[in-house]
Order: sequence, then structure tokens, then C-alpha cells
Amino acid sequence: MASLTPADILARDDLREPLYAHAMTWFPKECCGLILVGPDGPEVVLAENLADKYHALDPETYPRTAERAYLLDPRLIARAEEDGKELVAIVHSHCKVGAYFSAEDILQATSPFDDGPLYPGVDYVVLDAQEDGVQGFVTFTWSEGAGGFVAR
Repeated sequence: MASLTPADILARDDLREPLYAHAMTWFPKECCGLILVGPDGPEVVLAENLADKYHALDPETYPRTAERAYLLDPRLIARAEEDGKELVAIVHSHCKVGAYFSAEDILQATSPFDDGPLYPGVDYVVLDAQEDGVQGFVTFTWSEGAGGFVAR
């Protein structure tokens, strides 16, 4: 459908600014969302981080809270695909620690079946959320050559 990268899409103020505001609304907890491209062009979907809810229900299975993890409702991805939209990237913020792809991020983005990406062709955007606002982002993409995720 589209060959737009997350950086192309987030270069638009009308898409980047609501995402950055979403990150700061959740701060000091992690935010999450989706970057999509559909028939009407690119869009950003701001999502609820479900990590605290799942942690409260089952802290053994979900030991991390929203201050150190994100849990995105996978139905958001399914609905986007049903609507004919392409998932370009999954977005989340890191609070006070910089934008990097953590070991937990890698685990969550990797298929449990073949050690490849859970969502082939989908990038991951990590926002650098600090006390005084979002300081930018880094996009991570799967590299067959590297056998893992690399910064784009």
C-alpha cells in the first residue's frame, strides 16, 4: 500500500504532536500506539497502556507495571487490518531513560516460533520521554543480515 517510514509520517506536525502529547499524558508511565497508513493516508492511533490492568489481575504472569512496560490491545491491530490499513509501526515511550530497544522490547517484538519478527515488515518506534517533554524518537526495524532489530 505505502512505502512511508515512521520517520516520514512523524515528520508531519499534525501526526507527531498528538503522539508526543499522548506520551506526556501518560508520563511517567509508558504510552503506546500505532502508526498506520490507510486509504485516507497516514494516521497515528493513540492507545491505552494495559500493563497496569493486567499486572493488577495477575502480577505473576505480568510482573511489569506501566512505568516499565507497555501492553497494547492486539485488537487495535486486527481492526486496522480489517479496515484495509497497513500497520507501519508500533510505538511506545521510554520514560527518563532514552529511546533504545530494550531486551524486553526485543522479546515482545520477536516471534516465539522462529526467532524472526512477530510482525514482519513492521517497525517499532521508541519515544524518548523526559520530564520536560519528548526529546525525539528512534525507529527500530528487523534486519535479516543482523538477525535482529537495528536502529533505522
